[in-house]
Amino acid sequence: MDDELKNIDYSDSQPVKKRGKWSKFFITLLATLLVGSIAAGLFLFQDSDSAKAGLRKAKKQISSLNKEVNSLRTENDTLSLNLQREKMMRTRLQQESDTLRSLFPMHIAKMEVANADGNGNTISAYGKSISASSSMYLMPRITYWGLKVGDKITLNVRLYDNEGKLVTGSTSPDGYSYSCKVEPIQPNMNTLSLSGWGGADKGHFKPGTYRYEVWYEDICLKQLVFTLK
Repeated sequence: MDDELKNIDYSDSQPVKKRGKWSKFFITLLATLLVGSIAAGLFLFQDSDSAKAGLRKAKKQISSLNKEVNSLRTENDTLSLNLQREKMMRTRLQQESDTLRSLFPMHIAKMEVANADGNGNTISAYGKSISASSSMYLMPRITYWGLKVGDKITLNVRLYDNEGKLVTGSTSPDGYSYSCKVEPIQPNMNTLSLSGWGGADKGHFKPGTYRYEVWYEDICLKQLVFTLK
């Protein structure tokens, strides 16, 4: 019996110790993998937050660019609209200019009156106040824009006195005080002094309100109301 026990082979008991070592290795490996997985998860989580932050920033930049694009589009639309309006205004002005040319030989922009002597020398300059006591010849001057350039026309003038009566003389045209010839109409803006009406004696006109009118055929081109003090 003892011999039998002696002959037993105990070599199979060695692997038990080896299995213990492998268990520790696998536990360590598992722990390492677990820690690595956790670390990788944390890294991916952090990387995901960074990506989200970058995405939010990109969205803000895109939104800002869209606003700038919309602003530029609005400015472009406004410029296009202004250009269209300007073109329409030019076309309208051209049409009105063509209409004026067909109706009027000139456009009188301004009319002024001076007090002058018998030789046409001004006593009171154009546009200045005129004293009735020194009044002699009331001489009008027009500033006009030539429309029918080169044409020769006759302008008829009406002068109304301080009582509102039309001033006339023996040589006055029917319905007017006197006439003036324009030969010829000049281009662009020009000034033209017309003949005056009055007398060689000072104080020819009484104080009060007077009115000059300039007519072409049956159209009044300009009128001016002024006062002699």
